[in-house]
Amino acid sequence: MENFKKSMLIEENDNVAVAVEPIQAGESTQVAGETLTANEFIKEGHKIARVDIAKGAEIIKYGVHIGVATQAIRKGDWVHEHNVYDDFEEINQEKRAYYRSMAPEALDYSVTYRYKPEELNLPETIPGYKRADGSFGIRNQVVVISLVQCSNNAAQRIAAACDVPATFVDAACGEFPDRFARTRRGFITTGTHPNTFGVVLLSLGCQQTDPEDVAAEIRKTGRPVVNISMQAEGGATKAIQDGIAAVEELKRQAEAQKREPCPLSGLIIGGYNGGSDWTSGLSANPVVGEVIDMHLAIGGRAVEVCGRGGYPTDAASYEIGMRLMDIGDFFNEDCTRRGGKGLSQVNPTPGNKAGGLTTMTEKNLGSFRTQGHGRILGILDCGDPVPGPGAWGINQAQGANDAYASTTLAMSGCHICLFTTGRGNPIGNACMTTIKITGNVQTASALADMIDYSAAPMLYGELGLAESGRELYDQMLRVAAGEPTKAELLGDYSWTTPHGTSYNGDY
Repeated sequence: MENFKKSMLIEENDNVAVAVEPIQAGESTQVAGETLTANEFIKEGHKIARVDIAKGAEIIKYGVHIGVATQAIRKGDWVHEHNVYDDFEEINQEKRAYYRSMAPEALDYSVTYRYKPEELNLPETIPGYKRADGSFGIRNQVVVISLVQCSNNAAQRIAAACDVPATFVDAACGEFPDRFARTRRGFITTGTHPNTFGVVLLSLGCQQTDPEDVAAEIRKTGRPVVNISMQAEGGATKAIQDGIAAVEELKRQAEAQKREPCPLSGLIIGGYNGGSDWTSGLSANPVVGEVIDMHLAIGGRAVEVCGRGGYPTDAASYEIGMRLMDIGDFFNEDCTRRGGKGLSQVNPTPGNKAGGLTTMTEKNLGSFRTQGHGRILGILDCGDPVPGPGAWGINQAQGANDAYASTTLAMSGCHICLFTTGRGNPIGNACMTTIKITGNVQTASALADMIDYSAAPMLYGELGLAESGRELYDQMLRVAAGEPTKAELLGDYSWTTPHGTSYNGDY
C-alpha cells in the first residue's frame, strides 16, 4: 500500500494544494481522491499544482485568484514566487473600481450567523468583576501609568516591586496636538479598561500631560486613581516608595472585590494574526474565526483592526463598505507616499515567503479568516468603545504592527484577544488578556511557554473545524474565569498607543 504524504485542499476549485508535510520528488499525495505526484521537492506549507497551469493563467487558492503563472506550470510542480506574479496592486484597483461602480442596493448586506444559540449550549454567564460604569472585567488589575517618558523608569520599578502591569510612553511632552490627543486617549483608556480596577498615575511634574485631567476622566467610571509627581514628591526615590505604597493599597482593595455572574454576551473579544506562517491561514486563523462565529451567535461582541480597509462584501451596509474602501485607499497610497512602493512589493515578508506564502492576496486571505463570517456593523476610531453586539472594525492604519494592533483592540475595551502566531510571539497586554494560538506543531512544542492553544490537530485532520473552535471557546471561558494565560505567566504586559494618522473621513 502506497504511503501518501499529507496535503490540504482548501476549496474544490483550487488549482493548487498545500503540502502539510514535506513531499520529495517522486512521492505522492492524495488531493480530493486523486493521486498527485511531486515533480520536485515541495516543502511543508508550500503549494503543489493540481493541474497543468498555462503561462498567464490564474493561480487559485481559497477559491479565488491569488496570482498569475509567469511560465507554464506542470501538474505536480512547486508553485511559488519563481513561477508566480503577484498582481495584488492591479487586482486591488480593479476590485475597488468594480465595487465603486455598483449601485447601493446591488449587494445583499443582511447579517446572518452560522450558528444558532441553542446549538452551542454555552453558559449564560461568566464570573467577572462588575464596574460602577456598568461594564465588567475578567481581571481586576491595578495598573501603573507613566505619563511622560521621564517617569518610565520609576513606573517600571514600582510595577516590578508590586508585580502589576505598567504602561510606558515614548514622549508625552512636546507633541503636536493630533499625536498628543492619541497619547492622552491611551492614558484614559488604560485606566477605564474593563479589566482595570484602579491606577497609579506617575509623572515628572512639568510634562505636557495634565495628570488631573487624566485622573478626572478615569474617576468618572468609579475607579480609584492616585496621582504621584516626582518633582512634587521630592525626587524619584520618594516617588517610587509612595508609588509602591499606593499600588499595594489598591491591590488590597481589588482583592476584596469578589467575582459575580456577568453576561457571557457582554464579553468583548478580538481576533488578530501576528507572525504568520503557512499554518496560520489553514488552521489557527479559521479556528479563531469559528470562535468569533460562535460568540456572535449568542449576541456577543467581536472587534477587528481594519487598518488596510476591506470591501463591501465584509460590511453590513453600503456606507460601511465604502468606508472600508476609503480606508484601504488611504493605506495603499500612504504606503506608496512613504516608501515609493506598493504594499505587495514589501509584503509578504521574507519569513512569510519562506513559509510558503507567495502573494499579498494569499496572505490577506489567510489573515482575514480570523474574522469569522460576521459582517462589520460599523467602523470605530482608535479608542472608541464597542457600541453593542455584533462585529465591529477599528480604523487604525498602524494595525499591521503587533504591539499597535494589540493596544488598539485593548483601547476599545476588548477583554480578550485571540492572537494567532505561526512563528511564535510572547506579546501580552497591560489590560487585555491575550490567548496565543498556533497551528504549527513545532511552534507549539518548542515555544510551549508562549503558546496557549495548538490548532495543529485541525490542520492534520484529527479534529474538525467546529470541534477545534469549540475546544478553543471552552479554553477562552476558563481564561475569562481566571485561568492565567502564558503571556500573563511570563509577565508580558505590553502597551503601545498608536500615534500615527489613520484615515478620518477627509481623504
